[in-house]
Amino acid sequence: MIGILTFYWADDYGGMLQAYALKRRLELMGERAEMVPYAPIKLRGRYWLCPLCAERKDWGLRYFFHRYMFKENLRQGWSFWARRWAMGRFRRKYLTAKRPARGVRDLLEPYRTVLVGSDQVWNPDITVDLDDAYIGNIPRREDCRLVAYGASLGGKRLLEGDREKFVRHVKEFSAISLRERTDAAYVEELLGRKVRDVLDPVLLLDAAEWRRAAKPPRERGYILLYLTEYHEPLLRCAQALSKELGRELLSLSRPSTLAGGYAQTVQTRSAGPAEFLGYLEHADCVLTNSFHGTAFSILMEKPFLAFRHSTRNNRLEDLLDKLGLSFHLAEEARPEEVLKRWAETDREEVRRRLAEERERSLRFLTESL
Repeated sequence: MIGILTFYWADDYGGMLQAYALKRRLELMGERAEMVPYAPIKLRGRYWLCPLCAERKDWGLRYFFHRYMFKENLRQGWSFWARRWAMGRFRRKYLTAKRPARGVRDLLEPYRTVLVGSDQVWNPDITVDLDDAYIGNIPRREDCRLVAYGASLGGKRLLEGDREKFVRHVKEFSAISLRERTDAAYVEELLGRKVRDVLDPVLLLDAAEWRRAAKPPRERGYILLYLTEYHEPLLRCAQALSKELGRELLSLSRPSTLAGGYAQTVQTRSAGPAEFLGYLEHADCVLTNSFHGTAFSILMEKPFLAFRHSTRNNRLEDLLDKLGLSFHLAEEARPEEVLKRWAETDREEVRRRLAEERERSLRFLTESL
């Protein structure tokens, strides 16, 4: 049995779908795999109606109630619970129905290999200090191998204390790969050993495989918006494109990302991962500042434009560069540029490059197992 140690517990499209993709890919390779039921409250508490968040202090972890997130959850009303239910349904159906383990003592006992990743499992800002389980500082049997697949630091450079702890434990991994080239080069320098860069797990499955998990929407003829933070140029472009094409705007984003008077945007707040896939598959085009919004647009071969995030662009830039799609990344854009850039895209070349990168990533995965 192979265990997958990742953010499967996150009520987040990208986090849940990358976990699904890695598990599904292993199953297609003839392996038995499951999620390691590790879901610490310091991380999953942020998704509750009354969000319980954590931050690190010199003396340890400080837990606190996040008032702003609580108010936003209340404003969503029934749709908060509908979305949470849809997330839970997908998790139970495709990932695991196990309850999170209370401790880590025997957590890895069933597994001969544990895959750590993908996602930002090594970013101390996300995991609230370097998390012992994700860096391998966790009890396991002698014949249990740790392999990092598509792990990420999110472009972070570790502080001295974190760096020493990271090197001490991660050097014990049997094989290591990261999601971003820059992160891979940094970790390779820290550890003094070969580290590979690989594709995010969602790109290990093709569009046909993703359609198996998708739930088609009733809506048709829309422009899909998926924002992970408020982005004024993206929303201006979306409004203009909506008028030009005569298509409505449909958003899967949190309400706070649409501030500023975009009331004409239809917000679908109750969608889970299956609905997310369905909405993306049937969109006329996609505007996003999300990595996974971009990745699925590429997989589904949708006209798209990716806008820069204020802080997190490494993996987005890396993916678009690998596939020869860097011209789809924008700071600002006029509406006609969306379809123009798509018309200029050599889709056959993109398919070829994606197939090469997928084969290279799968080779690492196969050799590591």
